[in-house]
Amino acid sequence: MKSALIVVAEGVWQTPVASNTLPPYNHTHCYWIDTGQGFILVDTGDGVLGTEQLYEAYVALGRPPMQAVIVTHGHHDHVGGAQWAYDQWRVPVWLNFKDWELLPEVLRSASYWQDLGRVRSKEFFGMELIDAPGHTPGQINLFLPKHRLLFAGDNLLGNSTSVITPPYGHLRTYLQTLERLAQYDAQVVLPAHGDVITNPARYITLYQRHRKERLAQIRHALQAHPLSAQELAAQLYPGALQFLGTRMMLSHLQYLMEEQEVTLLEDEIHYRLIAP
Repeated sequence: MKSALIVVAEGVWQTPVASNTLPPYNHTHCYWIDTGQGFILVDTGDGVLGTEQLYEAYVALGRPPMQAVIVTHGHHDHVGGAQWAYDQWRVPVWLNFKDWELLPEVLRSASYWQDLGRVRSKEFFGMELIDAPGHTPGQINLFLPKHRLLFAGDNLLGNSTSVITPPYGHLRTYLQTLERLAQYDAQVVLPAHGDVITNPARYITLYQRHRKERLAQIRHALQAHPLSAQELAAQLYPGALQFLGTRMMLSHLQYLMEEQEVTLLEDEIHYRLIAP
């Protein structure tokens, strides 16, 4: 059993909650922030496996007054516990409504949602609110200047790369977000999954390099003959990852089509490299 409360910095704690999420992970990291006026909870897990751990963490903190809940984006392993959180504290739950379509149907009728997309000031509960799409259209990240902490949601993950899959994920937008995050000169990145990242600048560079290398691998594979996303994934991803790899291929192929380097054939399955 993972600890319900891990100190990250003064006034900041992590709670890893069991969650139905993508491998290699089985937890979503939720974060508690003491603003001096009350507490903020960032992300809520899937609402099924981890709410007991969230409650244990809240008790360990001394049952502090809560100001708000912020969810970084609309995927179920981040928003699923929103109803539980609202039932506990009756505080607003903030989400960028660009991710509204991603919400589980059962949560869309709730009245507690507040739209982060309507927040005009970058300053938000003592943190900087960062528009950080690409993994999803409405993902937000948070930067806490006091400790140079970046709450990265699913944009940066400890131990693996982020999943970018259409129609809601968009690789070009994601790469622009990585450039934006690099400008914050964070000392530590707090991801929603995996280990805390203590070398952010190098880590972001490796992420960018990985995407460029993947694009180069696809160009090389298509030199011989047209291939489908599934056939490309079979070449470029290990066996257990091929299903997810096929979806990832689609985001990279979309990028190459936008660059006019690749075209989709009339069968709408196979992709061909456009001769220079």
